[in-house]
Amino acid sequence: MKTAAIIGAIACIAFAKAAVAQSDHDTSPIQPDYVAVMQALDKDGKPVDPTVTIIHHDGMFLSETLRDDRASIGFGPDRDNPVLRWSRQADGEVTFLELLLLYRKPDTARAETPQAIAEVSTVAGEHCMWRETASNPPSSGTFIAREQNCITGDGIVIETKLLTPNDSPIYHTRLARLDRRTVAPEEIYPPSEILTPEFWLRPIRSHSTDPSQPDFDIALESVGGSTIRLLRHYPWHFWEKRDRGGSVRIKIWNILDEAQGISYQQSGSYRRLTAGRPAADGSASLNFDETTGKVSLGKSETILGETCEWFDLMPGVDDAGNSECLTGDGLPLKLDISGMNLAFPYTATSFRRRPVALSEMRLPAEAFSLEEWGLPPAQ
Repeated sequence: MKTAAIIGAIACIAFAKAAVAQSDHDTSPIQPDYVAVMQALDKDGKPVDPTVTIIHHDGMFLSETLRDDRASIGFGPDRDNPVLRWSRQADGEVTFLELLLLYRKPDTARAETPQAIAEVSTVAGEHCMWRETASNPPSSGTFIAREQNCITGDGIVIETKLLTPNDSPIYHTRLARLDRRTVAPEEIYPPSEILTPEFWLRPIRSHSTDPSQPDFDIALESVGGSTIRLLRHYPWHFWEKRDRGGSVRIKIWNILDEAQGISYQQSGSYRRLTAGRPAADGSASLNFDETTGKVSLGKSETILGETCEWFDLMPGVDDAGNSECLTGDGLPLKLDISGMNLAFPYTATSFRRRPVALSEMRLPAEAFSLEEWGLPPAQ
């Protein structure tokens, strides 16, 4: 899991650096199609893992970072626009996906402006000119990083350095090979099948029914008017929370394979979707089940004529809590969710034990639509 996170972080860095030319050089010639192989370097300038392949076509970038036969892939127009990432295992199986649209104020100007440096270089036979961007510190006395990019005359970043105030490299990557050639759209667009909920929710293994865990449909509400809807069709669970302001969070997951599921969140212009499946070796990039145990709290209630017992489902967690009042067959009729010094009690307004189909556990229709994330549709 840590390895997957590291791979993803490196891929995101490389992806952002590759896109700098597109976002910072509006007056430069339109970038040609190209395939570039970038090599990471250590503090002494020696090659280290990983290498990153960057493909550009018609303003869109795909970066692929390969480590231990596992690839982390990024796709999008530049570092300030929505980004799609996915991970592919050595056997070709895709086990992780993220779509992320960060909140941005439309009237906020760029806080960082790249400045030309009176320095040129030749890298892998390509000439480039250096530009530098210094990050604005969040507060007085905090760390300021400087980013330097060496950019060709047609706008391709071929060397990147992220430096501390004393010029120590935090990150350094340099072009190893560049091929300006026509790139077909299918070389950069994500596989269409991974942009469907069916791909992420298809069964991994067979299982027997469990009479002690009947299907249910429950609606709960807080004093503030937020609502939660819960569905269960063993082993699948559905959790949907909606606030009066329009925010929504949805989670669909498999309690037998905790790494399998989809999570979606939208609040204003912020939107995030993550999806995961366990790899063949059992490794996982995500864990959708947030419970850490089940400890009885020694008290019970009667809600809507049904008796339930209180359990702590996150014992040992200091900064968050999840207590539920459960019936004998596991129906949660009251929730007490806490975190960040806030408590959110929810009480059931209705519940039914009824057959639930997996098709009822739905995401918004636009959840996997590239256009809704500011990305062009697959061609």
